[in-house]
Amino acid sequence: MVEKNGHNLAILSQYIKDLSFENINSLSQAGALDKQPQIDVQVRVDVESGSKPNVYFISLVTEISAKTEKPLFILELDYTGEFLVEGFPDDLINLILYVECPRLLFPFVRCIVANTAVDGGFPPLYLSSFNFMEMYMQQLEASKTQTPENE
Repeated sequence: MVEKNGHNLAILSQYIKDLSFENINSLSQAGALDKQPQIDVQVRVDVESGSKPNVYFISLVTEISAKTEKPLFILELDYTGEFLVEGFPDDLINLILYVECPRLLFPFVRCIVANTAVDGGFPPLYLSSFNFMEMYMQQLEASKTQTPENE
């Protein structure tokens, strides 16, 4: 989308970079048919500059494990979008890359996760929305507390 003020944020492409689903135990093998599994979801945003100016690759890396008494499955997804980001002030670029771009990718990640769980023999796993702004602020805070002597 190009706006009158010269700001441009466009998704050039998006794709599954890596997808792994390990079905460790079926629900019946794990004795989990009548129990709510414990689900652990970890999400990370990776940003890489492209070979062309103002082009960035944003990866939404999602790692999910489910277990009851026994592990049920592990799902790992790296979903990447190639974005054109131009005309924005420098102080907004990181917000766009670490907050807005992942927010645009997240609905696709949610759909892939739900479908992969079903294809693996489990009920659909619908991820709750993530607050990418909060994740970004936590990352900023963590980088401020790290000093060369703490590393």
